[in-house]
Amino acid sequence: MKKKLIAAAVMAALTVSTVSVLAAAPTFAGDANIEYRNQDGSGDYLTNRIRLNVESQIDDNFYIHGRVRMDNDLRDGSADNKTTFDQAYIGAKAGQFDAKVGKQSLFIGKGLLMDDDKFTGAQVGIALDGAMLNGFYGKDPVDAKTRFADVSSALGNVNVGATFLKESENNYYALNADTKLTDNVVLNVEYAKNDTLNSDGYLAEVAVGEAAKKGDFKYAVSYRDIDAGAIPDFTTDGWYKDSKGFRVKGIYKVSDAATLTAYQDLGEKQNGDDHKRTNVEFAVNF
Repeated sequence: MKKKLIAAAVMAALTVSTVSVLAAAPTFAGDANIEYRNQDGSGDYLTNRIRLNVESQIDDNFYIHGRVRMDNDLRDGSADNKTTFDQAYIGAKAGQFDAKVGKQSLFIGKGLLMDDDKFTGAQVGIALDGAMLNGFYGKDPVDAKTRFADVSSALGNVNVGATFLKESENNYYALNADTKLTDNVVLNVEYAKNDTLNSDGYLAEVAVGEAAKKGDFKYAVSYRDIDAGAIPDFTTDGWYKDSKGFRVKGIYKVSDAATLTAYQDLGEKQNGDDHKRTNVEFAVNF
């Protein structure tokens, strides 16, 4: 019996030692922001968000990633302050193949169909000659079945993409493209349709400049016209839903790690009601 216990202890020690040798030390990174918003229907208020990422390379192919997120609603009398894990997955990468299994964030196309966190499932991406294929199968944050297939490629100097998304009982399709009009000007467009409800919409944006290092300034003007029900709740900005109008945005790099972003929405609902928003955000990376 003692011999078995000693052998088990030796095996456990060897296992711990092997993992310690193979796994790289965890790396940490994060971001924090404070955001002021004034919009029709909600008045003005402040929010604050802090996110911390941790990642560890297990071996040449496998890695572990997690992210903890703290959201604070700074409105008077609000108790909407919470801390959650919105990312926790195991990844495998080999050459042009990348897979993630667990809780993760999803972004497809230009974000009009999906740009959100806390999806649980498996995502697989592979780069082929001249094309990128990506797919996901799992559940959204409220446990509704979610799956998508996304493909992107380049046709000359135009990058193009197409997406199919099934979210709960709805089938969505999207097409997107971007191209440089000049060295400093980029045009982005995306069209999306909820085929189940037969509603659709689009967003087009012209962006000038870049915001990569201290002192850089970028500004953009966009226009959207999106029917009610055309895009899911996980769109890059829920304010786009059931609306049309312009957005004027400026981004200034205060330092290499800090960014100031402001935009003014000059929109309206599809029924003609006002749908305006002023938004100012200061964000830092660490």
